[in-house]
Amino acid sequence: MIRLEEKELEEQVIATNHHIAVPFEMNHIAGEGLDLLVYSFCEAAAREFEEKFADDPTSEAAQAFLYEKITPFMQELEYDCDDALGVIYYEFHAVPGDEILVSDLTDCELVDDLTGEVFENLPLDEFEFLETDPCDKMAILRRDGKVVCYAGLNDVCEDDGLYEITVECEEDYRGNGYAKACVALLTRHILDHGESVKYVCTSDNAASIRTAKAVGFRDYKTCMPFVCYKITDEDEEDAED
Repeated sequence: MIRLEEKELEEQVIATNHHIAVPFEMNHIAGEGLDLLVYSFCEAAAREFEEKFADDPTSEAAQAFLYEKITPFMQELEYDCDDALGVIYYEFHAVPGDEILVSDLTDCELVDDLTGEVFENLPLDEFEFLETDPCDKMAILRRDGKVVCYAGLNDVCEDDGLYEITVECEEDYRGNGYAKACVALLTRHILDHGESVKYVCTSDNAASIRTAKAVGFRDYKTCMPFVCYKITDEDEEDAED
């Protein structure tokens, strides 16, 4: 499926010389196929892309095709496309009824008050919890008298209403299943309240991908945006130096 970006947004980005433009975004949804969101001048390229690369939309050939077709348009608008496909995102979902990992780390706990807590010497009390939302908690694990791993809410996405969670673990404590335990506990808590959860990471983050799969998240989609950056006078001066 090909969808055109909102006309007002496309025109605004180009008219205002916005620093970032995304003229093409590929979403490959598990079991459904391609969903392409594009600027109007990329529609023809999107149709050809859909015909040629529906089965392997992130392949080297697919990426080379996008560079060839989209770069001329964006260079004319003075955008840099050298690393436009630098990041590919994986999105995983969990919905009520899914079987989620039960960790044997029983000291993993849910909290909604982080007063005095720190993580890697940074205060955690900057996280604010919404008292009216019972899902808004953080799962933490303490070792050696401090928080060494946590999973918390990144956002509630406006587009799909899913709770997006994030996880962090101190480097010295990785490899012990702490991230899986925290993600599993928070995910189960949210699912028990009838809400669905998403987990997003980049394709080069093998540890994060393993965590999502081990917890019980299902593949939902692969996202590959074509992100262009505006070339400024300062950029050109740096290049000359």
